[in-house]
Amino acid sequence: MNKGDSFMKQYLLTPPNCLAAARSWDLPLAHIAFQIGPEGRLHQAALPPEVTGGLMLVGMPEPPAGNADPRRAVQEILSVCQARSFLGVVLDLEEPPSPYITRLIEWLQTGLSRNRRGLFLPESYANFSPQAFLYLSSAISGGSLRQRLQAAVETYGADRLALSLHRSRADFFLPSPTGEGRPISREELRRRMTRLEPRVHFSQDLCAHYFTYMSRETGAHFILFDDENSLRKKRELAQEVGIQRFFWLYPEVEEFGSGVVQ
Repeated sequence: MNKGDSFMKQYLLTPPNCLAAARSWDLPLAHIAFQIGPEGRLHQAALPPEVTGGLMLVGMPEPPAGNADPRRAVQEILSVCQARSFLGVVLDLEEPPSPYITRLIEWLQTGLSRNRRGLFLPESYANFSPQAFLYLSSAISGGSLRQRLQAAVETYGADRLALSLHRSRADFFLPSPTGEGRPISREELRRRMTRLEPRVHFSQDLCAHYFTYMSRETGAHFILFDDENSLRKKRELAQEVGIQRFFWLYPEVEEFGSGVVQ
């Protein structure tokens, strides 16, 4: 896997319980089946032995203890990559940088590069490995998605980027000084739309659908959400600025069927 590849590459991020259905989409999978535990060891959900290829997604729900040695996790990750012929590793990092994470990235990048495998990091960790691919989310609540993607391309280069087509579905108070909304479920969105029968608009800047409503208890609200068409438009917008790699989260898009990724 090298940054000179110009073809579009899409990966379906898939937990083990969705594996059978996701395979029918005929996309390479990124397996959401691994995480680094608080003791610094790699934990793996049950995966059939025949699962090979695609990417390995490694989460880290909480930072390991201060004296944990990342070399153990690195060796375990590299061993799984070798055994299952994974093409690379996606590190799902939500914690702020720490000495453990810094060394983990450095040593993992070295080991993966030695075997021509790729490493994907969140954009916020761009400075921790100049060789790594960077992923950023398509979900924004303000500004312009096009400008956001263009700025990322100008900063890092399109060949280094992957866009995670995250399905927005959130309820914001108005005004919303923080720009952070409350995530809502698919069922809650459907109930709101059935009860309110709102006039739904499409934001060209956010590349998502929205509507507003008033609550007697909590005042004005703004609901922002994606559907099949808005996710496709986000992918098309990214392609226009040169981004050619995409992540889809299977549980978020399974209701649309495989046509959404075509």
